[in-house]
Amino acid sequence: MKRTIEYSFTYLFLIFFAVLSLFPFYWMIVMALKDRKQAFVYPPEWLPTSFIWDNFVRVWNNVDFGMYLANTAFVTVVLVVGQLAFCAMAAYGFARMEFPGRDLIFVLFLGSMMIPQIVTMIPLYILIKEMGWIDTYKAVILPSVFGTAFGVFFLRQFFQSIPKDYEDAARIDGAGVMRTFTTIIMPMANSAMVTLGVLTFVGAWNNFQWPLIVLNTPEKQMISVALANLQGQFTSDWTGMMAGALLTLLPILIIFVLAQRYFVESIQMSGFK
Repeated sequence: MKRTIEYSFTYLFLIFFAVLSLFPFYWMIVMALKDRKQAFVYPPEWLPTSFIWDNFVRVWNNVDFGMYLANTAFVTVVLVVGQLAFCAMAAYGFARMEFPGRDLIFVLFLGSMMIPQIVTMIPLYILIKEMGWIDTYKAVILPSVFGTAFGVFFLRQFFQSIPKDYEDAARIDGAGVMRTFTTIIMPMANSAMVTLGVLTFVGAWNNFQWPLIVLNTPEKQMISVALANLQGQFTSDWTGMMAGALLTLLPILIIFVLAQRYFVESIQMSGFK
């Protein structure tokens, strides 16, 4: 009986915070299906009296949503592919290769996670401007396409959990370092690679501040900046913003649902708690 009571309180606690966390998503869906008058009635209507699907059509046509989605998808795919490739190679080097100063370099590399992004933003902008990359996708892609400290750390933890016997057997068969990495290690790291890819995808897809700074042409902007432009100084299209936010969120939800089981598997094997 005591254990049953403890489990009941635990599940009630988890359900409460799950509902609390999901409420903003619920309210976004409700607002996206209301008309502008219903959106500001008081007391608020928890369910729309009529479903206004024109909000999605209005946002898609007026904001040129397809163009912004294509821009965001291009930048996101390049960042995901680049970070997975470079993070995997760097992580394998830190996990398996022996060279002078390896641990010190790794600690210094992890120390870069302690530096706030705002500290490096101005020097990075000056560097991008001096190279003539302002208002180009190179300014958005190149600063982070070569990997992140978190990505290298995450994959390094996973690679260290793989027994070295596999690499020893490959070395006996005559395989070099690169062949061992591509044909032995990488197929065994599918779950970790998918997990890092999803995390990178979410970060790149939702990136707002840096594209807003370095991209000046509206036709090159990301979808997050396009949504922010719906909020004017005096009037804002709130129902359109919620409809656009829901359309923007759908790719992330789909990818997360498809890759959910890889999160659990990669965390279990990488030693994270």
